[in-house]
Formats: sequence, C-alpha cells, structure tokens
Amino acid sequence: MKNCTIFLIVILSFTGILSLTAQENEEATLDRGPLSGQFDYTIEKSSKYEEFRVVRTAWLYKLKSNVIDTLEHLQGEINTRQAEIDSLGNQIVLLNEKLTTTQDKLEQAILSKNSIPFFGAEIQKGKYNTIMWALVLILAGGVAFLFLLFKRSHFITKQMQEKYEDLENEYEAHRKRALEKEKTMARQHLNELNKLRGRQ
Repeated sequence: MKNCTIFLIVILSFTGILSLTAQENEEATLDRGPLSGQFDYTIEKSSKYEEFRVVRTAWLYKLKSNVIDTLEHLQGEINTRQAEIDSLGNQIVLLNEKLTTTQDKLEQAILSKNSIPFFGAEIQKGKYNTIMWALVLILAGGVAFLFLLFKRSHFITKQMQEKYEDLENEYEAHRKRALEKEKTMARQHLNELNKLRGRQ
C-alpha cells in the first residue's frame, strides 16, 4: 500500500515538472508570454536586410500596446503597493502613538503602584516606610519621655505627700505637746494663785 502511494506521488510530481518545463519552453508570441519573449519573437520573426531588421508595423503597434498594458499594470501594482505602504506607515504611526501612550500609562501605573500619596505629594513606598517608621520611633520616644516625666512627677508628688503627712503628724504632736504644756502651766499657775490666796 505504501509503495503504491509513493509510486503515485512520484508519477504526479514528474508529470507536474514536465508540464512546468513545457510551459517555460513554450515559445512566446505577441499574444502571450513575457515582454522579453515577445521582443525576442519580434526580432526572430522579422526579416533581415543587411544589418537591419524589417519589422511589420502591426507587430510594432501590438508590441507597443503590450508594453503600455504591462507598464500600466505595473504602475497599478506600484500604486497599490504604495497605498499599502502609506496605509502601513499610518498604522505604524498610530501604533507608535498608542505604544507611547501605553508606555506613559504603564510608567504612571508603576509609579502609582510604587508610591503612596502623602500630604498631596507622591512618595515612593521605601521613603514612605522610612518616614512612617521615623514618625513611629519619634512618637514612641515622646511617649516614653512623657511616661518618665509622669513617673518622676508621681514619685515627687508621693514624696511630697509623705513629707506633708510627716510634717502634719509632727505639727499635730507639737500642738498636743504645746497644749499639754499650756495645760500644765495653767495648772501650775492656778496652784500658785491658790497658794497665794491661801496665805492671805
């Protein structure tokens, strides 16, 4: 089965090659074939006169018509290709503009992603983190300082309260002693007065 298929492919390929070769070797005329073949045909079929060639006028007009048709066809292709080139150039310009816009948007997105708005200004995340940690450390230091001031104030207040209580106790003891002394002196004075009255 494989051999038959391969044999069939070889025969079809060989037939195709022969038909292409036959078309290439096919003699050009004024009605068919490339322009170079038509010129060769005209030169070969024209009559010779010494060093000149005598060409029929109809052939020259036919050749001219074929050349003009070919040139018009080629000019049409050139115009079509130029229009395609212009269109592609316009598309390239538009694509470049879109690419520039996209790159700008991408840069803005990356900047926006890597930055944080802080008091109306865009700050990179690294700087923002540094600022925030610095603020946190400053606030923590402030809180620690205020706590130490509070502890010191509390300690001083407690000491002053203790001293005030000691002073109050001492004053109360002194008052009691002074009162006792005054009572004692009043009794002594009364006793002395009684003694003086008793003598009289």
